[in-house]
Amino acid sequence: MQSVFILAALAASSFAQRLIIQEPTAGQTITGNAPVTIEVSRSVPPTPETQGTVVIAVTPCYDVCSQPPLWPASQVVYDGPLNVQYNNSDPAKGRYEDITVTVPSFFQSSGAIISVAHQFTSESASGNTPLFEYTDVLVNIQ
Repeated sequence: MQSVFILAALAASSFAQRLIIQEPTAGQTITGNAPVTIEVSRSVPPTPETQGTVVIAVTPCYDVCSQPPLWPASQVVYDGPLNVQYNNSDPAKGRYEDITVTVPSFFQSSGAIISVAHQFTSESASGNTPLFEYTDVLVNIQ
């Protein structure tokens, strides 16, 4: 019975590690009220998938960035499809998509968390499984 739980945990962790924010990088400074490109990459899935939606949100965290319960509400800056592709001119990058968003003008100069949440369905012989993956990066807004 314990091996079933171990296998389930390994499967869940493999799904959780597929979504990565390549740009901006941790600690990078971005400008408020200006376009910023969020580069999202994903590894090749082990089974066929049906893409759902991706949501990108920005959360100002001021001086409490290490304490998520103290963060204010997030501002959604993108809600739409995710269509990662190989770029033949730069195959080392793997599968990625650049999504350009604008950080709201009311954000003050401070730390901020850029969060990316992705919903999709994994297709397998046992049926379709709805899945969710999430990642974030801490940046500075000026």
